[in-house]
Amino acid sequence: MSDILIRELKKEDLWNGFLTSLDSLREASNITKDKAERIFEKIDSNQDHVIAVAEIDGRIVGATTLLIESKFIHNGGMVGHIEDVVVDKNFQGSGIGEKIVKYLLEYAKNRGCYKTILDCTDDVIPFYEKMGFKHNANALRFDYD
Repeated sequence: MSDILIRELKKEDLWNGFLTSLDSLREASNITKDKAERIFEKIDSNQDHVIAVAEIDGRIVGATTLLIESKFIHNGGMVGHIEDVVVDKNFQGSGIGEKIVKYLLEYAKNRGCYKTILDCTDDVIPFYEKMGFKHNANALRFDYD
């Protein structure tokens, strides 16, 4: 496998593997170009919303999102929230997901976050524990149907 480059998402990545990588979570590649670009512009304008991608041979094969939340507690501290960890099905199991998550953990630390949290299903807990995450609480969700 060629070298893996981990970096922040660029607009041209949308149609270069990024959206098809997201299809491993939920179909995203069917979004219109205009809508995808509007979403990108909104995310790109927010320094507290970062998407890191994995690039191999010029193609995006994985991505992860980091949201940074400012708090009143902890003396105005910040918390990182990791979302949407995804690797293209053809590249899973090759360490790409771990590289992207570690990139964003370092990013959050450099931004001054005092912790970074995520929710996940039971089957991927060992993946995150391997990187130092610890079970801390239960996650609940409310869906707006």
